[in-house]
Formats: sequence, C-alpha cells, structure tokens
Amino acid sequence: MIFQQISIRMNRILIPRRKFLASLGRTAVVGSLASLDISRFAHAAGSGLVRLGLIGCGGRGTGAAHQALATGKDVRLVAMADLLEEKIISSLATISRAGVGSDQLQVGAQGRFVGFDAFQNLLASGVDAVILSTPPGFRPLHFEKAIAAGIHSFLEKPVAVDAPGVRQVRAAAQAASRKGLCALVGLQEHFSPSHHQLLAEVAKGSVGKINRLTATIRQTDVPRWMQRATLDKQIRRASTEMEFQTRNWYDFVWLSGDMIVEWLIHQLDTCVRAMGGLPETARGTAERREHTSSDYGNFSDFCSATYRFAEGVELLAEISGLSGATKKYEATIEGQSGIATVRGDGNGPNTITDHQGRAIWSYTGPKPDPYQEEMNQWCASIRNGKPLNTVSGAADSTLVAIMGRTAAYTGREITWTQIQQSNEAFFAHNPESFQDDPPDLPDKFGDYQSPPRGVVNGTS
Repeated sequence: MIFQQISIRMNRILIPRRKFLASLGRTAVVGSLASLDISRFAHAAGSGLVRLGLIGCGGRGTGAAHQALATGKDVRLVAMADLLEEKIISSLATISRAGVGSDQLQVGAQGRFVGFDAFQNLLASGVDAVILSTPPGFRPLHFEKAIAAGIHSFLEKPVAVDAPGVRQVRAAAQAASRKGLCALVGLQEHFSPSHHQLLAEVAKGSVGKINRLTATIRQTDVPRWMQRATLDKQIRRASTEMEFQTRNWYDFVWLSGDMIVEWLIHQLDTCVRAMGGLPETARGTAERREHTSSDYGNFSDFCSATYRFAEGVELLAEISGLSGATKKYEATIEGQSGIATVRGDGNGPNTITDHQGRAIWSYTGPKPDPYQEEMNQWCASIRNGKPLNTVSGAADSTLVAIMGRTAAYTGREITWTQIQQSNEAFFAHNPESFQDDPPDLPDKFGDYQSPPRGVVNGTS
C-alpha cells in the first residue's frame, strides 16, 4: 500500500502463557463478541452506509482513512478534523490521488473542522465511526468523547502518554463494551498471520521455557518536521510555543510520550503477549546527548529499561535515536532450546532458530498488509454488529512502556502497582488555542529541559 511507507506505524494477575497464546491461533484479534445492546449501530438509519470521520489528518491518519474506504463502497468519509486546515486539504488530495472517488470521498465545506475544538464539532456532525490519529497526548480525551457520543472508534497507538490517560482510556473502553461499540487499537502486529503463528509456536514450546526477552529499536532518522525558523517564514510571523510544539509533536513528551512509548510499544507488546502477563518491576535510564538545541524538544535520544516478570524472567528494552547506530527493529523471545525473532512491523521475516542458529521454524504463508487487515476487521465488526474491543491489551502495553519511561526518568525501581496508581500527568488538559502555553516551555536560553528526575507523584 502506498501509505505503508508514511506510517510510523490485566491487572496484576498473570495468565498462564500457553493458554493465553493458544487463543491467538483461533482469531486474528481478541474482541468482545458477546451479544450486546448496540446503542448506535454504524449503518446510518438502515441506509447500509458507514459515515466515517477522521480526527488527525497527518500521514498515518490519511493512510488509515484510505484503508477504511478500501474495505467497501459502503464506507464514506464525510468529516475531517485537524489543528490545521492545510492538513485536511493535503489529506483529501492524497486520498483522491490514490483513486478514491467522489462516491466515497464526501467531505464538503461543512464537514471540515479546524482547531483544538475540531474533534468535538466532528463528533457532533453525525458520523458513525471515527479514526483517532492525532498525537497520542490527545487520545484519551478524544476516545472518551467519541464513546460518550456513541461512535465506533479506531485508535492509533499508543493510547495515552501517562498513567492517568491510560485509566481514562480503560474507563472509556468499558463504556464502549456496555454500549456495544467497536473500539480497535492500531497495533498492526495483531493482524499479521506471521506474527500470530510465531507466538503460537512459542506457546507450543518451540523455544522451550522462556528465560529472556528483548525489545529493540535503533535508528538514526529522528523526525524533524518543522524547524522554528522554517515555520516562522512559512506563517510570516513569530510562531507561538504551542504552534511550534504541535507541529513537532514527536519531540515533546506531553504529546508523544517519548520514543519508548510512541515507537517501542510494538516490541514491548510482543514480549508481553509472549509472556502472557505483565512485568512486576522496571529499572531504566534515559539520556539526551545529541538532540539538545532549541530546535528539539525534551524527548530522549536513548532510553533503556530492564523489566522483571514472575520467576525472574527479564525483558531488556532499548530505543535509540543516536547517529551512527546500526538500524534494528525487533523483539526476541529466548528460551532454553531456541530464539524466536519478530522483525519490523510484525510481518517478518519472523523466525525461530536454535542456539546455534539452525532453523526450527520460519513463516512461509501469505503476508497481507497488516494495516489494511486491521481496518478490514474494524469495519467488518461494525457492519456485522459484533463489536470488537481490543483496548484493554493495548492499554496494558502502553502502561508497560510508561512504566519503563518512568523508571528511566527517575532512576528508581518502579513496580506495576505503582505505575497503575501514578498521578504523574504530562497531558494535563486540552489546549484551547495556539496562544496557550504548553506544559513544557524553553528556558532562558531557548532550550528545553528533560523531564524532571527524582520522586514522581504516585510512584515514590
């Protein structure tokens, strides 16, 4: 798909790993398929149409909208919302160039909403389903309001940037289940046959008893979307802090959650699923070594965490944006008799080898686009009235990432109970305008400070 390139895409009780993983082979996603009272069925007034809205019109949102439209002619994009009108215009043009006709692309002037309140106006416009693909800091509020409005939701990952946001998302997901609404999270590995079969092999004992896991991303191309001087020149005036930060949301923890939350969540999610449970503790470290000038925010160049599960099994997690690093995107599950490796976006090549490197298993089946498949299943669940809800597992994996980040920022050991109860909020409230001050402001030299280290409220 042309959009795949622009996509950067349990509380404490442990589930027995084999039982947990065996269920993966039976269905592509774990959803709530119970017969529920659907308060707002997606097909508008029996018309057979799904009126779709898009909140967040950047690269991933544009790709997700196109993939939703590709699931059938009954899906119509009727409303779009973004902080910037130019994003809406660009997104529409990209989808149109991909071959979507006017019969499905029906976003008139009345269906385009701009500003920090644009999401509310879109949710009140009569849509049946919505794609939430803004920077992650906004996700809990947008999801909560979408479910309150009775609208089926597709959430990009991660689902939040802090523990209070995760709790907000969990509450909204429970409300979605009560209302019979679909709520799917874009962890695309869950929709990859290769990924599922590898985990099923692990569950059958192909690697033996798990004794160590790793989650690793190393890259050198840290996103820089809009330098301040470039932005000022483009808008012909000095930009406000809110304008600069929302244009460069990846670089600011209150918007992205930092690299470990925004990107490494995929590999952490794989490891958590392989274990069939959640870590008990985490220790870590984080550094800002290269990206420290005023054109960068307060994200980390490097973040690592060591998680400990029951029976002493450790997960070594690392994400780096330092120059000169050898690129690597993978999760490994090491056992007594072999090593399972999940590479890239979950489609592989995924393999299991013994400790001498000899092949035990490799995937040879079809490799459908997992981004398209997640949309196929979301839209199908809306059509057939059997609502899928995958938010709980995604909330767990998001909180695991936040747990590692908190341990790295504070230099303290953080327990699962502590991170569940943490009140540390990076995204405190929804801004009202570009004149508002964001939570993280530059110092007198124009530079941004790393998030404070030390005792964290709720995790001391």
